[in-house]
Amino acid sequence: MVYTRDWHPESTPHFAKDGGEWPVHCVQHTPGAAYHPELRLVDGAFEVRKGTGSEDGYSGFSERDAGTGEESVTDLDGHLKGLGVTSVAVVGLATDYCVRATALDAVKLGYDTTVVSGAVAAVDAQGGERALAEIAEAGGRVE
Repeated sequence: MVYTRDWHPESTPHFAKDGGEWPVHCVQHTPGAAYHPELRLVDGAFEVRKGTGSEDGYSGFSERDAGTGEESVTDLDGHLKGLGVTSVAVVGLATDYCVRATALDAVKLGYDTTVVSGAVAAVDAQGGERALAEIAEAGGRVE
């Protein structure tokens, strides 16, 4: 089991108040960054915290510095490959951003990728539909 979550500092170029496009959300050590209370967390599971500095962390596999545009990878791919994982199921928020980016990266990295449509939600319904179509077109499955 792997979990990803946004884990933003109080100020980041990602936030509209600091010049970005997003409202303040998922600020480190606040209730807004907590997992949903009904999510049953698995002890010892691997976690990727995204957007911990000035980067936009839409994908669980990669990030892009909001200031410089420089891309970097997270530890997720190495962790999964180290365990011999060949397939992933992607669930969560938001279909049109984080789910989309994570699923597309997973496909590019060679994982048999499934998005569980009943366990995702979009910021924008039309954007969510487009994201699911893009994932399917790239070789992922939507079930």
